[in-house]
Amino acid sequence: MRRWTVWIGAAVSAAALLLAFRGVDWGGLMRAASGADYAYLLPAALLMLAAIAARAERWRWLLGGRDRVGYWRSYRAVSIGYLMTNVLPFRLGELVRPIVISRGGAISAMHALSSIAVEHVLDVVMILALLAVALPDVPLPPLVAQGARLSAIAFGGAAVAMMLLVAAHRRAGRAVERFLDTVPWLDTATWLRRFNSALEGLSVLRRPRLFAMSALWTLIGWLASAASLYCAMLAFVPDASLTSAFFATVTSTLVLLVPSTPGYIGVLEWAIRDSLVLFGWSPEAALACAIGFHFMELAVMNVSGVACLVREGLSWSAAVSEARRAGAAQREALPAMEEAG
Repeated sequence: MRRWTVWIGAAVSAAALLLAFRGVDWGGLMRAASGADYAYLLPAALLMLAAIAARAERWRWLLGGRDRVGYWRSYRAVSIGYLMTNVLPFRLGELVRPIVISRGGAISAMHALSSIAVEHVLDVVMILALLAVALPDVPLPPLVAQGARLSAIAFGGAAVAMMLLVAAHRRAGRAVERFLDTVPWLDTATWLRRFNSALEGLSVLRRPRLFAMSALWTLIGWLASAASLYCAMLAFVPDASLTSAFFATVTSTLVLLVPSTPGYIGVLEWAIRDSLVLFGWSPEAALACAIGFHFMELAVMNVSGVACLVREGLSWSAAVSEARRAGAAQREALPAMEEAG
């Protein structure tokens, strides 16, 4: 299954690259790239760091508040996770983040992992809200409109399921315990402890202050991301509109939900290019901007991630081993649960 996932991701990225470069005049692309004012990429990079910092602060609230996790531990975990996602397949960075945060001892890896699920739901809900509130009159391409509808259904359903699970957590715990007792090859105490730890990661949903602060930092993070893209756009088109930056941020986020290669090669270029073309940009300028922004984004995330690896005292090989071990554990657990079902 994992091997097929790699090939599907590679095929999606290849198709996205073809779409990104379709109809592009190579001479025009070179002129757009050579004529850009790359000084704008400096504030874009700083705003990208601000977006990462906001997401690190958001994760502290999702994990139970500032008293549970120190800011720099959260920042290092988030940055290392982005680094791993950018260079390893299967988005293994999502599994590395909980491992790094649990090194502090206050939060278990399972608690952290379930909080990431809440984080993803918050992200998509916020993006869809920005689409509805800030960009009500922008005509959506059919593919983006379909993606927005599917995301609203999938993540809205996930949000409802999480809230129901939190509301009925005692009953759910008893049901899980009864189920585990019927499966002889699963240790009931171990798996029940993991289930309760995962539920703890969802507890932010029944604590209004923590949830409100998590939502606030989610908004701040996405505003910083949109501002970062806007600065990068100014390097290529001096009169670029902030509305187009918001729109490209929304569409690129929705597109990144599909499988692709590590670092989202191709899909980000395609999403940004087609978004900006809707606002009157030439395909050449739009693609040059998309490539420049993506290069800057990867550089910022990866440099920050490497610095955090060093500060955390982890070697690259150790971090990769942790990621693969976590992925293997996940693969072993799923078939066991499927057989039990």
